[in-house]
Amino acid sequence: MDRRIETRVIDTAGAATTTLIQKNAADIWWITVSPETLGTAGVIKIYDGFDAAGRSKWQLESGYGLTHNFIPPIPCDQGIYITTDEKIASYTLAYRPRGWPRPKK
Repeated sequence: MDRRIETRVIDTAGAATTTLIQKNAADIWWITVSPETLGTAGVIKIYDGFDAAGRSKWQLESGYGLTHNFIPPIPCDQGIYITTDEKIASYTLAYRPRGWPRPKK
């Protein structure tokens, strides 16, 4: 199995954001979320699609920095789209696009 994982670090700078991470099918392996202020709950949502009209896959409301490992990974058949509110300072996402070719032996 090809084990390459791509990561994206998104610094939201304390503003509500919407980000299209991946335009094709992918699997999400882990996410680390950091709040703007400790103890103040922020919301981050992951959708399978190209905007917030896509299928909701995961949501977190937390005021503390957390890492979530997804085993099995979260499958996104269309794409990966993420929204945050202004209380999320940044997040790091690790995912694997399904279209990567397998190495030849």
